[in-house]
Amino acid sequence: MIEFQNLVKIYNSGGKEVHALNNVNLKVNKGEIYGVVGYSGAGKSSLIRCVNYLERPTSGKVIVDGHDLSKLSEKAIRDVKKNIGMVFQHFNLLNSKTVFANVAMPLVLAKTPKDKVIKRVTELLEFVGLADKADVYPDQLSGGQKQRIGIARALATQPSILLCDEATSALDPQTTSSILELLKKINEEYKITILMITHEMSVIRQVCDRVAVMEDGKVIEEGSVFDVFSAPKTKTAQNFVSTVMHDQLPESILNMIKENGTKNVIRIHFIGQSTGKPLLSQLAKKFDIDTNVLFGNITELQGIPYGNIIVELQGPDTEVQRALQYMTTNEISYKEVNTYVS
Repeated sequence: MIEFQNLVKIYNSGGKEVHALNNVNLKVNKGEIYGVVGYSGAGKSSLIRCVNYLERPTSGKVIVDGHDLSKLSEKAIRDVKKNIGMVFQHFNLLNSKTVFANVAMPLVLAKTPKDKVIKRVTELLEFVGLADKADVYPDQLSGGQKQRIGIARALATQPSILLCDEATSALDPQTTSSILELLKKINEEYKITILMITHEMSVIRQVCDRVAVMEDGKVIEEGSVFDVFSAPKTKTAQNFVSTVMHDQLPESILNMIKENGTKNVIRIHFIGQSTGKPLLSQLAKKFDIDTNVLFGNITELQGIPYGNIIVELQGPDTEVQRALQYMTTNEISYKEVNTYVS
């Protein structure tokens, strides 16, 4: 549906070249919600703006629904863009026009017959839960309501692709959650492919199927939300994941481990049905060791239970090694804490 091939975007700033995108290769499949996360300046906004040619790439290809945009005429690009809706961080509504007029704007510009405009706008306002706000003005709406209107406007021309550029960054957590649920509903009911740009990993976790992590204009990690969240490979991805998974030991516990010279502290991961198995009880019964739980939680990623605990194995070294071998034999994932955190 959307593919970036060796995409490069260079800006000229004060006589210097700024490489916003550096050989980016990504593919967004039809019907999925794909998230791109990164810190400010990572290049993610430049990436999404290349999809509808708000920014023209310096080199490389942007392929949308089979069309290589670099090979199309201006008219052909405009035709492709009609199939792409965009939702902005700061709503971009016209304060001088009513809610109805704002949603109708793309249809009016496309010279859609009036009766079809009325029908489509009425349908969309009902869909986003603001049918009673048709005649009010944007200044009379809350931030969440404004974004719902922005989303309705983006859907007016019945696009197959929806681009969301930091669409929830200006909203409070509760409103963010409701907007994300709306986007999920759009994806499921309208079968629209969604590409989301954000710096909030909680957004990725709640609605996305796959995610790419960007840094300095490059994609440094990419995969399913489950894979990236459960086993982040890069330091940047680990930092992002830790903001929502809360899987790090408190500083006081880390200091205690260092001061006491505590050893045999391991992090154990449980996935799916294994989260319900009494592993620690089994270890204590099978081997001459005690297990001291230092930290633990269970969450859900893409509908799959995911558990994470940090324990100290106390006992003779030979017994501890037997216990670790038992976990390895039974394909139970674990890591020594002192190699996981620095």
